[in-house]
Amino acid sequence: MNFRLTKRHRLLKPTEFSRVFDGAVVKAGSRHLSILGCTTDLGHARFGLVISKKNAGIAVQRNRLKRLGREVFRHRNDQLPSIDIVLIAKPGVSSLSNPAILDLLNRLVDTLIEQYKKHILTRDSLANSC
Repeated sequence: MNFRLTKRHRLLKPTEFSRVFDGAVVKAGSRHLSILGCTTDLGHARFGLVISKKNAGIAVQRNRLKRLGREVFRHRNDQLPSIDIVLIAKPGVSSLSNPAILDLLNRLVDTLIEQYKKHILTRDSLANSC
């Protein structure tokens, strides 16, 4: 199993982020974090982070959130469908401990995967009904 996070697994350009924000078909959120997802035809998942100074405080806290987000994505990448994902930090997230953030991220990814499966089933049933 390869746990590398290469450039092809990251959202890099503003247009890629905008596509997810404008066309998110699956969403999962909590008081501290949100995840948006948009389907893609690339055959693999890609991941991006939006962690502002306003919501996560000092650089040490922002970098910790980035590191934990990437960690969860790397380990769960083989379970993810072909989808672009953006992780958004909300105010107060930096007050959580590392295990709490990891647990929250894993639960949000589980929710995102379930919503994606429902979206695909709904989309396929609508396509077959015409």
